[in-house]
Amino acid sequence: MPIDEIILKTQRLKELLAQVPEEPTYDSWIEQIHELLDDREELLAAHGPDLEKADQTVLRQLVDDSQKISRLIEAEHQRLGMTLGTARMERKTVKSYVDPYEDVDSNFSGLFDQQT
Repeated sequence: MPIDEIILKTQRLKELLAQVPEEPTYDSWIEQIHELLDDREELLAAHGPDLEKADQTVLRQLVDDSQKISRLIEAEHQRLGMTLGTARMERKTVKSYVDPYEDVDSNFSGLFDQQT
């Protein structure tokens, strides 16, 4: 039954989004999420009319789960935006620092010891 497959993919999406991985596996995690979203979207498009006949409780649960998934994706998007913003600020700070003593000759103290 198509609704069961949609429910399974929805549950898998919720599970994946609940566990944001560290850097080494992040790209494969994102790919899995995209695949599940695409598969789920295709199933919903293909079986939309059939869903009207499904149990309303199941449909409400699917809608609730979809909203949760949307919030989790948005939260991850915001986290990534903050991470990128922080990285940009750090890079700017590093680039904008100018060492005032970089071009100064380290033996200039002799100039102050001379009598005029």
